[in-house]
Amino acid sequence: MYINLSAAKVVAIAGGVLIIALLAVLIAVPSRRHPSCDVAYIPLHGEMATYIPDSESTSTNNAYDQTASEDVTRSIRDASADSSIKAIVLEVDSPGGSPVAGEEIQAALKRASKPTVALIRDEGDSAAYMAASGANMIFASAFSDVGDIGITQSYVDNAKQNAESGLTYNQLSIGKYKDMFSPDKPMTADERALALQQLQIDYNEFVNIVAGNRDISTSSILALADGSSFTGQEALQNGLINKIGNIDDVRSYLTTTIKTNAIICGIDSN
Repeated sequence: MYINLSAAKVVAIAGGVLIIALLAVLIAVPSRRHPSCDVAYIPLHGEMATYIPDSESTSTNNAYDQTASEDVTRSIRDASADSSIKAIVLEVDSPGGSPVAGEEIQAALKRASKPTVALIRDEGDSAAYMAASGANMIFASAFSDVGDIGITQSYVDNAKQNAESGLTYNQLSIGKYKDMFSPDKPMTADERALALQQLQIDYNEFVNIVAGNRDISTSSILALADGSSFTGQEALQNGLINKIGNIDDVRSYLTTTIKTNAIICGIDSN
């Protein structure tokens, strides 16, 4: 029998055969996709602030890194609510910044319903250390800078230079302390006393947060809280961290802790 097929039908039949062949190959070849990750990886880099204005976060001329606590705490909450996530890693490389930002992040870590690890890389100082202290476990490099527990609000007084340049500061303010941090006038004795009183309150709160989070006596933290940084080894000896290690050590620790293979989002999978 002679069968006359149009060119269009021949192409359609050939195309169908090709699709079936490709499907067969795909089924036969094992998938090479990364398995789904189960450990959230949240960076805390650069200077800490409670928020970053949109103009700064989108600027290509921004000369330094910043991290907003509102972003970090949101990521912690999201990870805690995600049933596929079994643990949370906060990767810290920051000299500090806003104490409010540090307080918010450490509180979010403490509220998390899953194991939390802070990994301090180059720096975990001041407010950044406060943030890290909220984690269940802190890892750091032996070469890391850790601690720097203290409070500062120091600034440059331009009053003498202004006077030598012939500039006059005209104070127009209501409220005895309204201009107390103006760099264009000398600070009065009362202003200095008030500033130091408030800094002492913040310092005491910082010490209490770290002592509570690290389960160390307040007196022991006070002995360390002179504004200096410690190496990772010194921080370990003083109880400010739990282990010396890097991301591989964190992965091994979490694999044991969550009793399954720890696959870190953004590190072990896309």
